[in-house]
Amino acid sequence: MEKQHLAGDNSHLDEQRHDLYNEAQSLSDITDKESIYPSAIATINEVQDAENMQNDSSVAELLEVNQEATTTKKKKRVRRSQSSHSCQDLAENISNDIAKYWNQRYSLFSLFDSGIKMDEEGWFSVTPEPIAKHHASRVGAGTLIDCFTGVGGNTIQFATKCKHVVAVDIDPQKIDCAQHNATVYGVNDHIDFIIGDFIHIAPHLKGETVFMSPPWGGPDYAKVDVYDIKTMLKPCDGYHLFKVATAIASRVVMFLPRNSDLDQLADMCLSVDPPWAVEVEKNYLNGKLKAITAYFEEQGSVDENCIFREQRR
Repeated sequence: MEKQHLAGDNSHLDEQRHDLYNEAQSLSDITDKESIYPSAIATINEVQDAENMQNDSSVAELLEVNQEATTTKKKKRVRRSQSSHSCQDLAENISNDIAKYWNQRYSLFSLFDSGIKMDEEGWFSVTPEPIAKHHASRVGAGTLIDCFTGVGGNTIQFATKCKHVVAVDIDPQKIDCAQHNATVYGVNDHIDFIIGDFIHIAPHLKGETVFMSPPWGGPDYAKVDVYDIKTMLKPCDGYHLFKVATAIASRVVMFLPRNSDLDQLADMCLSVDPPWAVEVEKNYLNGKLKAITAYFEEQGSVDENCIFREQRR
């Protein structure tokens, strides 16, 4: 169609050139009549060149647009394919024991698809994001020490509320994941990551709040009727962890299994001198009891020695 259009234009221009030539020949009263013809021909040629350039430009633009659209589609297709393969590969590599956690991945990290990194233990040990956000809303400002940061679920949310966060974990791989995930959420600059054993480095730390989500012993914690904080928590008993934490902060928060022995929490308050007060909170997610959180404070910070409440999301 474009070739036919251009051919028609050329024929029309030839006719114009012929008419102008005849007109120039008939102007006998003008002595320099040859000066008209070249001028007229030049004018026609300029018009023709301009139109050809415009047509060539239109064709080139059309080709560029088509090429750009094709390239964009290919890029989108590649990105979609890579994302699909990434999620598929990750899903295929996880064990059957944590397959159910894969279905809950957006509850663990709402930005999961932005490149969140987790090791296998992280799948069942990370605090669900809605609960982690609630923890952060309660601890207030100041400096917070996260003693068992894991892959960073709580650490990230604390960094959005606290002035400064110190994230400690003995496992270099978990620190690597936590630091990467904090970058995904844009809070990496508010966190100091330390690879080390909290029990050993605690005397060198100081903050307003110590947060503890120590290893519960894997998914098997739910198989017992009552979770023994003294014998089942890792890397050491909960009483010792609590005592170490009270030496470096005025508030201690412990995230524990939902079937933890509540009498032991009250007993822990009496294990230090002077005794501390505790508030125990039940944490629900999608209508299901997921865990409990114990908020310990120095005596006099709360009105009663032991308070129980519920938090639902």
